[in-house]
Amino acid sequence: MKKFFEKISVLLDEQHRIHSKLLELENQKTGILLKGDITALDELVTMQQPYIMSSANNEKKREKLQREMGLDGLSLRQIIDDYPEARSLEKCFLELSAILKSLKKACAKNREILNAKVDVINCILSKAGALGDNVTYSNLKKA
Repeated sequence: MKKFFEKISVLLDEQHRIHSKLLELENQKTGILLKGDITALDELVTMQQPYIMSSANNEKKREKLQREMGLDGLSLRQIIDDYPEARSLEKCFLELSAILKSLKKACAKNREILNAKVDVINCILSKAGALGDNVTYSNLKKA
């Protein structure tokens, strides 16, 4: 079983590396969103995609390992708490958890910025008559 936990440790280290890069990109995205640079935003989102896919693949590998160990359905926290030989995963788990928490905050911040920008655009379009019932020509039939 120790061999399986070593493999999981390697996957967790890789997840930490991937999510650290995603956090870096998410922080760059904040500046891009504030500037309103759509081209740079598109490039950054394209850069994020391989990392997101790698993370998903690593997660599938971890879940497969857990199934092979007969530990499917258990969280990493439960495994670390319940299996003494898994205690070596504690450091990796805590580091990854910290990165994920930071990434979640950065994503929430960017979501707020993006929503504020969309609200401004909708307000401008509404005042310009491009939204809502003020449209003169439309394929929508009134009831």
